[in-house]
Amino acid sequence: MGMGRTLSSVTDVGPETGALVAHRSRRGLKIVVALVAAAVALVVAGGGALYAWDSSYAGRVLPGVTIGGTDLSGMTGGETLGAIAKALPYDTGTLVLRTPDGDVRIAFADLGRHANIDALTDQALAVGRGGGFMDRIFGELRVAREGTRLVPEVVFDEDAVAKAVDAVAARLVHAPTDATITMTAKGVIEIGRSRTGRTADSGPAAGAAIDAIRQPDAPSEIVIPVPVTIIRPAVEDAVVFDARTAAVRLARDLKVGFRDRTWTIRATRIRSWVRFEPGANGSIVPVVDEAKIPAVFGKSIARAVKQDPKSAQYLISRSGRIVGVVASSTGRKLDPAATTAAVVAALNERATGRTPLPVKIQTAVVMPRLGTSEAARKAPVMSLLGSWKTWFPISERNFNGANIWVPAKLINGTVLQPGEAFDWWDAIWPVTTARGFGPGGVIRVDHTEPTGALGGGMCSSSTTLFNAAMRAGLDMGARSNHRYYINRYPLGLDATVSIIGGGRQSMTFRNDMKHPIFIRGIRIQSGGVGWVRYEIWGIPEGRTVSLSRPSASNVRQATTNEVVVDTLPTGVRNQVEYPSNGMDVAVTRVVRDGKDRVIHRNVWVSHYMLWNGIIQVGR
Repeated sequence: MGMGRTLSSVTDVGPETGALVAHRSRRGLKIVVALVAAAVALVVAGGGALYAWDSSYAGRVLPGVTIGGTDLSGMTGGETLGAIAKALPYDTGTLVLRTPDGDVRIAFADLGRHANIDALTDQALAVGRGGGFMDRIFGELRVAREGTRLVPEVVFDEDAVAKAVDAVAARLVHAPTDATITMTAKGVIEIGRSRTGRTADSGPAAGAAIDAIRQPDAPSEIVIPVPVTIIRPAVEDAVVFDARTAAVRLARDLKVGFRDRTWTIRATRIRSWVRFEPGANGSIVPVVDEAKIPAVFGKSIARAVKQDPKSAQYLISRSGRIVGVVASSTGRKLDPAATTAAVVAALNERATGRTPLPVKIQTAVVMPRLGTSEAARKAPVMSLLGSWKTWFPISERNFNGANIWVPAKLINGTVLQPGEAFDWWDAIWPVTTARGFGPGGVIRVDHTEPTGALGGGMCSSSTTLFNAAMRAGLDMGARSNHRYYINRYPLGLDATVSIIGGGRQSMTFRNDMKHPIFIRGIRIQSGGVGWVRYEIWGIPEGRTVSLSRPSASNVRQATTNEVVVDTLPTGVRNQVEYPSNGMDVAVTRVVRDGKDRVIHRNVWVSHYMLWNGIIQVGR
């Protein structure tokens, strides 16, 4: 029927008509019928053979079917399964996840990767066998002639791949670690190094792995990078290294001073004050704990800078009348807060690498209880015109200091009116035990007697008052040097006093000023050492006093001799005389008034005997 339609189609198409066409149609029809008859005969003859051929491949793969280069022709289902499994070993191989910490290898088999063998076997057996008998015949002939290549199919567990990648990525993730710096209690700087952090995005890596594993022609080793992102720490190593450098600069020995005294704060102590805190722009800076600083000043520094205020004092004469006022003066004390601030400023400046100025101890003013202005309502304010202080060892040679201090007590409060003179013996007489005097040292012709005279040793007091009055610019009178020079006194300016027999050696001076003067005698003691101090107070008139350096001549060197005595145990030594060079000494004093006119010129000449030392040695 189909051929008839084809032919009809051909017959109907063309330009010819009439008998010629009819003639040709009859002849063509005969030919077609002959061909159809021949074809039917051929089909009938070959149909049995084709049927037999098709039947021989029942349950087997038709010829021409291949997969992955393997010919499956004629194989049964079981044989096809084995052949496909061998031809497509998709479960052998490795997925390599490449990370900064190293490669992680995962076998394909662990991911369930394999060829879909059952489906491919069914597909191989079904090739060429679709439709009716004739369709199968033509399909089988076409497969045999052209061949059929089956497309491999890969199956695997995509969730297993994603989970494996997720697990690897999770191991790559860690938070950044900030660098740290601390100062231990022992003053040791400890540093903790920083560490970068990481994040890992498993999604792209998992997607790439799944796409690669799905490919039938994938290599036996699939390498997939797992990308990471580096996270910088908030505090880098460089920050703490800079902080350590600043702390080392800061925590070095530091000197603090007050006037001519200095104290050293040791580096170990300074380090105990330091802690580290965040600074500007992400920095870390050493910070000094100010609360710990005042303890370093201690009592020694506080005592060194302390000066008690002096209230205004009334100068009271020996008769009890107020004749003048000694001006008050402010005191001072350590100012811990201000000194701490100065120390902190110096340390912070040093931390930057600069060299700070020396740290000065800061003080606070202490006001006197009685000010000058308040006290001056009762009497004129006087100034210190001259003073001197002499030290001495407290011993039997001065009746344990009494022979020096008692005169000072008796003279204290003496007022000399203008033109009035002072005489040592008149001021302290009488010298009696009832008044506190006792036996003391006296220089005889060729030796010293430790307790040879009542009031002995008072020359320390008379010498001191002479120097105070002389430096006040007063008109000096009688004065005599000791038999030999005593090195506790200013050279050429000692003033001995004595009464021997009918002879009297005194020390005198006169108030040649326009206003009264007031004499203070002061006793000072510290342990076995004593001092006596005299002060001359008055209304200043502009006088100035200049002293020349002592000029020594005719110097004779003293020696020390040993003398064997029976009064000491054998070998015991006792020095009874101390050597003093013999010499002549001259000192010049010039006193000028407020108009620079010379009103006094004195040349004091002292003739000191050569005085050899003597050491007694027991026989």
